[in-house]
Amino acid sequence: MVSDSKVPLRLRGILRLNDRGPLLEIDDGPVWRLQTEDDLAELQDQAVRVEAWQRGASLLELLWIGPA
Repeated sequence: MVSDSKVPLRLRGILRLNDRGPLLEIDDGPVWRLQTEDDLAELQDQAVRVEAWQRGASLLELLWIGPA
C-alpha cells in the first residue's frame, strides 16, 4: 500500500542480518527492522542507503536498498 500523504524515509546505516530478519543500524540512532522479501545477504555488515515507508515505531517497509 502506497501512502500519498508522506514521502518515504531516506536513511543510511549498517545492514545487519539475524534470525528475526534484516536490521538497519543508524549511527547514534535507532535500529530499524526492515520488512522485505529480498535476499540482502550480499549487503550484510555493509554501509547502505535505504528508501522505505515507516510502518511502525521501529519498522520500515523497504522500497530500495543499495551501497552507501
